Amino acid sequence: MDDDERADESEAQEHVPSEVLVDEDRDDILEEMSLEQREEALKRSRWNVFMFLGIAVILFGFALFPMPFSADYQASLGGAQATKDVGLIWGMPIPGDDITDVPVRVNVDIDQPPPTHSELVAFMIQTADCTDSAALSDGQVAAESGSSDHGFATSMGRVTPGSEEEFQFRVDPGQYCLIVKFRDIDGLNADESGTATIEIDGRVWPNQAIAGLLGLVTIALAAFSFIGAQRHGNEVRAMKQPKEATVESTVLAAAGPSGPPAAGPSGPPSAGPSGPPSKDEPEPESDGPTVLQEDDDGTAWLDAGNGYVHRRMPGGDFDQTIFVPNPDGDGFVPHEA
Repeated sequence: MDDDERADESEAQEHVPSEVLVDEDRDDILEEMSLEQREEALKRSRWNVFMFLGIAVILFGFALFPMPFSADYQASLGGAQATKDVGLIWGMPIPGDDITDVPVRVNVDIDQPPPTHSELVAFMIQTADCTDSAALSDGQVAAESGSSDHGFATSMGRVTPGSEEEFQFRVDPGQYCLIVKFRDIDGLNADESGTATIEIDGRVWPNQAIAGLLGLVTIALAAFSFIGAQRHGNEVRAMKQPKEATVESTVLAAAGPSGPPAAGPSGPPSAGPSGPPSKDEPEPESDGPTVLQEDDDGTAWLDAGNGYVHRRMPGGDFDQTIFVPNPDGDGFVPHEA
């Protein structure tokens, strides 16, 4: 094995794969951020909050904004009715009745209904060709049977001139045709001559499910950004303001020494006197207060320092009143503050 192969092998052995940062590592990195880095992170978090809130407002605006359409009521081969190619209604492709269905509202202003009608009905038929009579007929039958692929609504009775009827549908995404007509008691078209006059307007909300879901996601992202901004803001305030000293630290700083304790004695104590004290040695003087005056009844007047005098009663108790020398003569008088 030559020297180059040995060098390559040593480099391969010394190579250590990089580790992915876990949450604890990110927390350590955040704790080590400087004040400038914290302020920059705080600014970014605040901008993220406003950005996500702005996106959420736009998405909710799209979700709540309807797409209008209108239909003409006119005579046809089987009787007068309104047939409108609504076109493609997009949305979340989840079949069946659920919250992702697209809302559709149809408003019908009745000027003059046919005299023989029993109800006003509306159909939302899912078909790509609104001129296919067979598909429209089969769709109407399926809609009245409760099929989720089509929509059916009725006025539940006769309508009067000047009234307004609103039909509401929730349909799956797809290509739809709207049919509005009057029916008689036998279920047939009640306006074969086309004498009725009505006005039809509709609205579709195809963006409600998609834009609403994305709006909720951006609201959640704005909430997470707000939490991050609060965290960075607290850290910035803590770094800018000095920490207040606690009561314990203040007491320890005032009472305890600033350094290590002094060294103790290096050896045993020296020996005491070898015999009793001699009679010639004077007794040590007492460290108590000086007696300024002693009365005949045993009351003693003791010097308290700074010109004040304590009064000791004959029984040994002290008077709580503070005295001072009498400026007018002998004796002592109570001190007046």
